[in-house]
Parts: sequence; C-alpha cells; structure tokens
Amino acid sequence: MPQDKLHALSDKLQYKFQNVELLQVALTHSSWCAENTGSPSNERLEFLGDAVLGMAVTRYIYNQYPDLSEGKLSQLRALVVSSSSLSQLAEEIGVGSCLRLGKGQMASDNAIPPSMLEDAMEAIIGATLLDGGWEAAEDLVLRLLGSRIEENSERNNEDAKSRLQALAGQYFSVSPEYVFNSEGPAHEMKFFVDVSINGRFLGHGEGRSKKEAMQFAAEQALDLLMDEEELNTDKML
Repeated sequence: MPQDKLHALSDKLQYKFQNVELLQVALTHSSWCAENTGSPSNERLEFLGDAVLGMAVTRYIYNQYPDLSEGKLSQLRALVVSSSSLSQLAEEIGVGSCLRLGKGQMASDNAIPPSMLEDAMEAIIGATLLDGGWEAAEDLVLRLLGSRIEENSERNNEDAKSRLQALAGQYFSVSPEYVFNSEGPAHEMKFFVDVSINGRFLGHGEGRSKKEAMQFAAEQALDLLMDEEELNTDKML
C-alpha cells in the first residue's frame, strides 16, 4: 500500500501509529487475503474495535449527559454508532481509497459497500487500541465522532416521533409508516395509531388526538428497537 495514502489517513485520524502494520491490517479486506495467503484480514480487529467503540461512546455520553434517561442514552448511542454513521465517517476521511481489496472486488464497477467501510472503521479503532492503549483509542473515537454525538444529543431532546424518524433514517434509510384509526363521536373521538418500519409492526398508540397517539406509538417503537440494540450488544461483548 502506498505510504503516502497511509500518511494522509493518519493525518485525518490525527493519530500516528507506532506499528504501521496494525493500520495496514485494519485496512485489509478478506477478499485481498484470499489472493494473498498468509496475510490476516481486518475481521478480528473489527470485532475488537466494535467493543471499544461502544464502550467509549457509552462512557462519554453517560458522563456528559447526566439528565438523560437510560432509554434516551441508548437511543443516542445507537444513532452515533450506527452503520450509516460509521460508513459516512469512513468515507469522509478517505478510508475507502486505502483499503486492500482482492482483484475481483476492485474490478467491480460498484462503489465500496457501506458495510465494508463500517468494518474498516471499527478495525481502525481496534488497531488503535492495540497500538496506543485505551486512552489513545478513546481519544480517537471521541475526536472522530464528537460532532455526531453533539448533533444527535440535540435530536434526543426532540419528541418521540422525531427521534424515531432520525433512528429509522440512520438504521434503515426509510421513514416510519403510521396507520390511523378512530372511533367515537366527534366530541369524544379516540385515535389509534400503528407504526411500522419496512413493513414490520413496532408500536401502537392511543390518544385523544392523532398527535398524542403517534407519540405513544413512536415511544413504544423506540423502546422495542433499543431493547433489540441492547440484546445485540450483549451478544457481541
């Protein structure tokens, strides 16, 4: 890999690796390894970096936002460490141009998949931990994601419907769908709302107005998605 690309990436990371080979491994996709026997891929570093990322963000937001409930902390973390957030970050700092890919992958006319960029970003975080220790890795995470944490913390102060909209966009690249029903006379109308994402039912709400019912449905959907995010995190740690 050209050294100038590694130096440019290190500059954007604002971290100089003592062991540059760790950074090279973090940028090595399994397709390259399949054509170059004896070279490790970034998969193990990705596994490590994912855990470091979650802990660094969790520790920071826990201390930085003492007034946020557990649910809102979970929502904030989910937005910050989502696949789209990491792949966008990797694209911004030029990770894609540094990846070591197999000839078949390089020959493809398609752009580098976001999942590949996300994996490389997590691998870089893992490599930083091995190279410089916890403090260096935590500093890297907060330096790269600090603006996203702040931006999403402001979203977290919005109502449930707005938070669900943001979360759905980050994770699924779609908007939630709401289905309304009502019953009763006009002066005592009661509204019922079901919310789904990609056709999957996530929450139900009832209220004296459509807005109130939507908020309850969105809150239920957020709780469900956060429970699932916690479960996935537990499985990985």
